[in-house]
Amino acid sequence: MAKKKATKKKVTKKKAEKSEKSKSEVLTKKTAKSIGKKTVSKTKKLQDAPIEQYFILCNGQPIKNVKELADIIEDLRDEVFNHHVNMDKNDFAKWISDVFNEIDLAEQLADVKDKKNMQLILYKHIVHKLT
Repeated sequence: MAKKKATKKKVTKKKAEKSEKSKSEVLTKKTAKSIGKKTVSKTKKLQDAPIEQYFILCNGQPIKNVKELADIIEDLRDEVFNHHVNMDKNDFAKWISDVFNEIDLAEQLADVKDKKNMQLILYKHIVHKLT
């Protein structure tokens, strides 16, 4: 009688293990399907300038792409920003036009003379480019 009980426990334990295994296989398949869908989608990346065409700020800091410019622009000291953007010129717009051939973005930036508006235009461009 004790032997039957032990066998019954083993059978029940095996069924439970099998049931758990099937659940994990189902989860794995679902996960694989969802991962597969994400893998198929293209990943878009903003282009870096060639190293010899990095924008070098007057303080020596290099900028390699539009996102880096957008990220650092609000923290630039006013004298650094005004050295590159003033009534006579907009070095950032020229760099974006010449290096990345982003004529529309460069034209939008050409008349902007403040950091906040410039950053806003840059981030809008980045979002549009990545979607």
